Amino acid sequence: MNKGSFKKGNIPHNKGKKLKDYISPDAIDKIKKTQFKEGVNTGKDHPTWSGGVQKMTNDCIHVWTETNQRARRPRHNYIDVYGFIPQRFIIFHKDGNKDNDHYTNLEAISRAELLKRNKKK
Repeated sequence: MNKGSFKKGNIPHNKGKKLKDYISPDAIDKIKKTQFKEGVNTGKDHPTWSGGVQKMTNDCIHVWTETNQRARRPRHNYIDVYGFIPQRFIIFHKDGNKDNDHYTNLEAISRAELLKRNKKK
């Protein structure tokens, strides 16, 4: 059965070749245009970030922090008000609305407690 990996001793077909040896010049130009460039459209300057906030489709809202990193807004808001989050705890929205990140709606609970609450539904 082939698992898609090389067996010991086999040599890949492109070993020792440069990219230009087996890709057309047009394809190389396209790669260079879409390649990551330092400082361009990074962080909150990226088009998907509007005002330092990014809305994910199947997840919560993310914010851009002072340390130039992306953070989940519920965690960020909870830490701002209550301090640290205990290890192995998660942030739970009391009203069930993942977009309501007001600190009064957030609660740090264990995963066991989350399991109990989700079982009731």
